[in-house]
Amino acid sequence: MALLDTSENQILERIVRIEESLAHHIELTRQGFSEMNRRFELLLDQTNKRFEQVEKRFEQIDKRFEQIDKRFEAMQIQIDRRFEQVDRRFEQIDKRFDQVDRRFDALTRRMDRFMVWSFSTTLAVGSIVIGVLKVWL
Repeated sequence: MALLDTSENQILERIVRIEESLAHHIELTRQGFSEMNRRFELLLDQTNKRFEQVEKRFEQIDKRFEQIDKRFEAMQIQIDRRFEQVDRRFEQIDKRFDQVDRRFDALTRRMDRFMVWSFSTTLAVGSIVIGVLKVWL
């Protein structure tokens, strides 16, 4: 029985060592998980800080876009005013062209009258010359 007792003692000692080893492994695993949790929390904090920085940067970019939009709006107003001025000038030019057209029409009428008058005068003078030549010759 002594053999049985020693082998039981050995088994019991081995079981105790395995339990201690398992307890040690469990403790190491818990420490590893707690270390991993701590690292994850650090990474999460760093990620959150980075996202906050990115968000601040986006806010700055949004402000710059708003400024650019305001500039474009101001430029658009100036461009619209300039186009209005150009439109007014074109209207003035159109009026002057209309005046020039009227003057050309008046000049054409005067030239037509002059041509009729000079043709009539030429015919009358020619007729008189022919009449005088017929009477004297």
